[in-house]
Amino acid sequence: MSLEKYRYRINALAIISSSAFAGATLFIGLSMGTYWMDLAPLDFLTAFTPQFESFLFTIMPLFLLTLMGLILSARLDWKDPDVKRSWQIAIGFYVLTSLITLGFHMPENLRLLAGEYSAEQADAARTYWLAGHVPRVIVSFGIPLFAFRAVQKQANKSAAERGRRHRHLPKIAEEADSGAA
Repeated sequence: MSLEKYRYRINALAIISSSAFAGATLFIGLSMGTYWMDLAPLDFLTAFTPQFESFLFTIMPLFLLTLMGLILSARLDWKDPDVKRSWQIAIGFYVLTSLITLGFHMPENLRLLAGEYSAEQADAARTYWLAGHVPRVIVSFGIPLFAFRAVQKQANKSAAERGRRHRHLPKIAEEADSGAA
């Protein structure tokens, strides 16, 4: 496989998986958040477990594919400081999203799954969880934004380089035409 084809596939993986992950976090916040807020607190606790398992098994592969795409893409552009910087920012957003998830949401998810809350506590925990989800959604959208920016910068540089290499082709073609006449 050529380097360009490999780059295309890895960059696509980074952008598509991170966009899908960001969209999934938005879906959870808007759709499921609205649904959960309409439930009685104890009904929320009952509904949370199967929904959490479904989210975990669909979102976790996206999150892991995002990491793979980001690291492999950044590695391709590591010697180009401008493009590398955009990949680093995308990876920084990934790390920040991971920290929010591991430090805030996972402990809360485990408490919700364990059923450690009374009805009053479950109501407060639900509000707390959803309020903490807002920064995660916002931060997760930075991942595909900066991944796309890195790909765009690299593509522009490649196009400019191709233009510099082929700038003299029209002159050569004109000389060939005049020599043939």
